[in-house]
Amino acid sequence: MTDDPTPPRTRRRQIVRWEAGALALAALLALGADAALASHRTISRSQAQSVATVINLRHSALPSLGQQSNPITAQERRLNAQLTACMGGVPDSQALAEAQSPSFADSGNTSVMISSDTEILPSAALVAKDLAAITGPRGLPCLQAQLAGQLRSSLAKGETLTIHGARFPPVVSGSDAAVAIRFSVVVRATSGTTTASVPLFADLIGFAYGQAEVGLNVVETGAKPSAALERRLAALLVARARAAIG
Repeated sequence: MTDDPTPPRTRRRQIVRWEAGALALAALLALGADAALASHRTISRSQAQSVATVINLRHSALPSLGQQSNPITAQERRLNAQLTACMGGVPDSQALAEAQSPSFADSGNTSVMISSDTEILPSAALVAKDLAAITGPRGLPCLQAQLAGQLRSSLAKGETLTIHGARFPPVVSGSDAAVAIRFSVVVRATSGTTTASVPLFADLIGFAYGQAEVGLNVVETGAKPSAALERRLAALLVARARAAIG
């Protein structure tokens, strides 16, 4: 970060914003291994958008955090299409509906950004097809390569990063299937003979419920995300999916 006067706390907030553009990738992570396709009611195209919207997080779930608008952008759609092609998953164009929650954010000694996304597919068979792509050999490498490219394109002069993605035990219960992936990122900023390191963790947690793919996205700088918080939010999303789909 040569000749960059940005204070460390502000720099952490900037890194969180860099990550925000990648959170749309989590819609493709909302599945897990050994899926058992349970019997749920069929969601029609006319019902799909309202179902996707009602499942997502609302401010009442995170009242201590600020709320920010988080529409699905053209760039996110383009990145999702690239990722799907890389992994061999189901294109978003086949979805009946998709929706994202607002982003809920705070900053302090650590900064956190949380959101959710829901995609309704025409059938459980397409959910299973996405599952095979995500849990296959190209899933994690494709995700990590795209995220790394996005982050590196936003680095300032004198900054470098390392990134490592790995699966961890999902904090989801009561769904048809679940997955959890953590990307551990370290941004190093060098000024003269001094190098400062800023850790960032991006947890992408998802589950399948009938025709729905639901993703929970938690990004935090300075500390690993709270497992208790992730478990609470995942349980809330499963409960909303169950209420909306049956």
